[in-house]
Amino acid sequence: MAATCCTELGKKYFCCLNEAFITDPEIDEVDVIPCLDCYGKQNKETENPIVLVNHKLGIKSSCLRPLFLFAYEKLLGRRRERKRDYSLSVTETVQLSRAVLLVNAECYTVWNIRKELISAGILSLEDDIKFSALVLSKHPRSAETFAHRRWTIGQLEKHKGQNEFVHCCLRSELAISLRAAESYADNYTAWSHRSWLVERFMKDMKKRLFCELQVMRKWTERHISDNCGFHHKQVLLKYLKNVCSNSEVIHLLLSELEFTSDLILTFPGHEVVWYHRRFVYYFWNQFCTAGTSLGTLQEVSGSLKIGDDNSSENCNRTSRSPSSTIPSLFDLASASFNLLRELKFGFNSWTSVTKELTNDRFVPLSTPSELRFCNDVITRCQSEVQRRCASNYKQWLLLQSKYSANDCNVARSSSGEAATESWQEMFV
Repeated sequence: MAATCCTELGKKYFCCLNEAFITDPEIDEVDVIPCLDCYGKQNKETENPIVLVNHKLGIKSSCLRPLFLFAYEKLLGRRRERKRDYSLSVTETVQLSRAVLLVNAECYTVWNIRKELISAGILSLEDDIKFSALVLSKHPRSAETFAHRRWTIGQLEKHKGQNEFVHCCLRSELAISLRAAESYADNYTAWSHRSWLVERFMKDMKKRLFCELQVMRKWTERHISDNCGFHHKQVLLKYLKNVCSNSEVIHLLLSELEFTSDLILTFPGHEVVWYHRRFVYYFWNQFCTAGTSLGTLQEVSGSLKIGDDNSSENCNRTSRSPSSTIPSLFDLASASFNLLRELKFGFNSWTSVTKELTNDRFVPLSTPSELRFCNDVITRCQSEVQRRCASNYKQWLLLQSKYSANDCNVARSSSGEAATESWQEMFV
């Protein structure tokens, strides 16, 4: 008797849901309306389970269980029982799958049913993409929904071509992923989807990568503790390294270092920003030691002049942090150039350079500036969390310096002649 009553209620709610989509085909958001007396003695026979206002759909929480059980059992029950004589109409299949996924977006089998309908040409790709965006408005972390959406995008790309998709659909797809990231903090699935879009459609497009980096700059300013957002920014920097000149990459890294300095000083105690600074330091260190020429560093250090209006334009600098004794990033670029100039002109032979490199006091580029930055934060800041973050970063810097020195010793002992030729070419 109870099962029959639940089935009847589920059928009633299912019909109400279908009527809502018929009344307003442009529904763009769905959510659950909490019902305080869901388990009380309310009259479920007469209650209205659906609220529809301005293309926004609300479903009362008391209706979810009977609605899901009815739709799921009717859609998958016969398939589970392997009764081949039972079939649903196309319209009913689409409606039932819609009801199931709006309640539980992780039902992978139902997403596969929709894939079958798309492959058969019964369900249009545009309608399915629109529906999955609606599901993400309620379930922004649904990995199955994003996976299905990537499959649908692949099918749409085959039909329209990559250039047409980039021109017509990429902007809206990026907006959907950003909306999902806004809805849930540290939304790994949404940021992974966005990184997939960048890798598939944007990784060789310099202008689009710069635009995406600007979007992420604004995002990270407003979401200081969102680690996934900072990680996506790191992905962008890696792709930009492949399409930009050396001087442009150095400008980007110096700008990013200054940006993290501003965030650290303006919003103390956010560990995510310190971890991002580790990445920027490591990326800078690897890039500069991978063969950045002396002329490139000279060009950059010459273009970044204190008080020059072009310096803020070149590096997209912000001016939120107050003036202090913390070394500027101009000092960092100048120190890098001066060190290379000293190595080039201050030693008369390769033996002298080798002695300097084997000195325990030798550290990679920018390490002294970063250590001074940490010491200044530890000395001046009153926040215990901020001082702890600075101390951890300082310890990490010292470990990196130690490992770098050991790697240099191993590399010289294993391939001394090759290293000698490389350094001689660099300082000629």
